[in-house]
Amino acid sequence: MATLRNVISDVRGMHKILSTDSLITDRVIASEIRSTSLLLIKRETNLRKLWATDTIFTTIPCIEMVEVPLSECCAYQGDDTIARTKYKIPKIAEGNYQYVIQGVYSINALGGKGVNLKGISVNRYMNLLNLAQKKNESYYWISDDYIYCTNSDVTLLRLVALFESDVSTEILFPECSCGDNPDLTEYCKNPLDREFYLPGYLRKQVLELTSKTLRQTYFSIQTDISSEGIDGQAPNSTPTN
Repeated sequence: MATLRNVISDVRGMHKILSTDSLITDRVIASEIRSTSLLLIKRETNLRKLWATDTIFTTIPCIEMVEVPLSECCAYQGDDTIARTKYKIPKIAEGNYQYVIQGVYSINALGGKGVNLKGISVNRYMNLLNLAQKKNESYYWISDDYIYCTNSDVTLLRLVALFESDVSTEILFPECSCGDNPDLTEYCKNPLDREFYLPGYLRKQVLELTSKTLRQTYFSIQTDISSEGIDGQAPNSTPTN
């Protein structure tokens, strides 16, 4: 799979004017690539495509959980507790129907077995609590950028989702740090040199739309400035008293 730096290079290569303009930095191009890719990928997931692939999803392997009162996130009266991620999670992309999440898994639920958690709304979970026969299942929901899990014994989660921006190294590799150890090479990579999650059949469209947006945006700005002059006057106009 190509890196983000490879995709940036391909965008610059489509038009010579993009490869020589200093105003359009790699960071600017990368931002536009991400925005365009996210738009197209969300279009595909809305059509129920790509859900079973590994070409769009990022895995956060280990998310620490803490026990909190159920009343923290809803109008519940009682002493029941649930689990919540200790820190807020990166923003997850949303489609027409739901968050673009491939899976949320407990790593060490009670009994030592991992569990594939089922997504649910907090209101629906409240309704389940009122049922005479409660199902012995674990659910999750997202609120205020936290993941809540109905099983308070869960202390670690694994999350596989489409995120709207790069996930930081500290979140991807929570127990690792950069150093001289060659085994840490992947952890210490510049984000531009990591694999960029983009399905092959969308690559050409992403390149074309990114290039078009950059040319329309940046070269239109330059044309306006040169035609209007620095202070808004035409370049060859003479001020009048």
